[in-house]
Amino acid sequence: MRILTAAAAAALLAMPFVPSAGAAASFTGAAAGPPMGWSSRSLGCSVSESSVRKAADALLPLLALGYRYVIIDDCWLAAQRAGGALAPDATRFPGGVKALADYVHGKGLKLGLSLSAGTKACSGGGPGSYKSEAADAGQLKGWGVDYVKYDWCNVPTADFPGQNVQQIAQVLYPRMRQALGADVVFAMNNEDGSTVPWLWGKGAGATTWRTNVYNRPIPDTYASMVDIWETNQLRAEYAGPGSWADPDLIQAGRGGMTEAEYRAQFTLWAVGAAPLILQADPAAAPPSVVANPKVVAVNQDSLGVHGTFVKTDGWYHVLSKPLANGDRAVALFNESDRAATIQTRLGGSRYRVEELWSGAVASSKGELSAQVPAHGALLYRVSESREQAPPLVTFEADPPAFLGDDRPSVLEPGKAGEIVTQVTNTGATAGLRDVEVAARVPDGWQVAARTPTRASRLDGGETLTVKWAVTPPAGATPGTYEITFTQGGQTAVAVVTVATAPGPGRTSLSDVAWTSAKNYFGPVEKDTSNGDKAAGDGRPITIEGVTYAKGLGAHAPAEIEYYLAGRCSTVEFQAGIDDEVGAAGSADFEVWADGGRVAHSGVLTGAMPARKVTASVEGARYVRLVATNGGDNATSDHADFADAVITCQ
Repeated sequence: MRILTAAAAAALLAMPFVPSAGAAASFTGAAAGPPMGWSSRSLGCSVSESSVRKAADALLPLLALGYRYVIIDDCWLAAQRAGGALAPDATRFPGGVKALADYVHGKGLKLGLSLSAGTKACSGGGPGSYKSEAADAGQLKGWGVDYVKYDWCNVPTADFPGQNVQQIAQVLYPRMRQALGADVVFAMNNEDGSTVPWLWGKGAGATTWRTNVYNRPIPDTYASMVDIWETNQLRAEYAGPGSWADPDLIQAGRGGMTEAEYRAQFTLWAVGAAPLILQADPAAAPPSVVANPKVVAVNQDSLGVHGTFVKTDGWYHVLSKPLANGDRAVALFNESDRAATIQTRLGGSRYRVEELWSGAVASSKGELSAQVPAHGALLYRVSESREQAPPLVTFEADPPAFLGDDRPSVLEPGKAGEIVTQVTNTGATAGLRDVEVAARVPDGWQVAARTPTRASRLDGGETLTVKWAVTPPAGATPGTYEITFTQGGQTAVAVVTVATAPGPGRTSLSDVAWTSAKNYFGPVEKDTSNGDKAAGDGRPITIEGVTYAKGLGAHAPAEIEYYLAGRCSTVEFQAGIDDEVGAAGSADFEVWADGGRVAHSGVLTGAMPARKVTASVEGARYVRLVATNGGDNATSDHADFADAVITCQ
């Protein structure tokens, strides 16, 4: 489970949905909604006139949805001013900015540039706009620039004695905002959050202000995206029409996340009224994620409201965003590693409920419930309506045994395991008739229903539960598989793991297939030390001159997990730092049985002999061997689990 800071926990308390009391004031300035477009950030200093023109061309299919800003993020400036004026880099932009703006405008798009509030640009070596704000703003407007990303780099704080960073920013940012005028989008960009722009950005006229407090651009990873989103939600109270919280760029198309994770990011950004600025080449951004007009409409809704939590427990989230026509957008986000059903109460009326990613329309007397895939999000548009739509159905496959269970169910090769499906008439606006569930398994697998698969009728609140015997083939390769269930045009997917528990007696863990392994540097090695970066490059495991024929070679921080099926009793190993790093390195060696730590070595260094660790894992489904950094630099933390054995029934 994710652990929230005390500040985050305080801000994420459950709260009821409260409709907007009235329409917000009309927008001012250039942006009628959160800006949408493309940024050159991924190109870095390889950006050029030709690459920007190419990106503008690729963005055109998305123009009708609102993607209109083509933003050059640094590296466009020449190293020095020309006669006191800004000049584009002659090699990268030989035609100049004015010609490029004319090209972009000719396509119906708009051009954006980055500048720095300090003495130098953040990247590329060009000049900053410090003490040249009015002249630089006039020059950009003369070129036809429509959007300015104003960075916080190389600021001469010594020129402001007695003032903190926030106070300095409250002098420098408004200078540029005022010089640009209201017809240019002004994106205040302070990546490390030191200027706390959410506290004052709206009053300073910022169209957007960064919130992620990461002193670097957003990484293309699920965990980082979620961290940034959670931080962004803490700023929701400061955002509003014409001045929006900016958690950074949309990552869809870059390749570091799954499509479900990219869709989750897009959903969360849409509900948060965040800028939708693509980082990937527009041609690579998947239309299934970035080009859903109904999801974009939630983001661009004229109320301009930042969605807030209805409820959250750190893993399962419900957010609501009021919309201009009286509807609301409701997002269900499952942050965990396993599909889970998320529920919320809409109110006491009858509602039309449309899931915007699938287009499915249903009706409900007040309950909203759906099984949400791991790392996934669903987005609903909810309106009070007497429309005769089918009742909302909650279709679950392999629901968790308990709240917070984030592990996929495990099936063993050649053995029948049980998977449960449930169909519930959640909407309760009419009866469901002739409900029937069917299953589809991978080739070579077997599936049979242990209970009836059909119900002639389900009234409001009633559930059809089906228990299935699912058997992987005896030779099934360990790994993750999908079992698909269908019902009335709906699909539910159970993601299961095939794994084999250790056999009876004492077994070397290096002879057992792990379910997962994470390592700081290179792969975990079996029966050798960690060695270097490549697989299989380890040396004999040696701790203070003692050589061990069996064991696991890791580099802390590391984590190695095994499936036990509740049939094992004890794990033992000799813990130590491998001699290949000399006296350097340190680590604490831990054993975790399911969710709790059951043993640890204490911090061991490269100058210490091996220490025996024995842990009881009685009844545990999983065991994890964990090596944590001992508090120094991790460079030399070659952590050996020497002679690691497990005893099972």
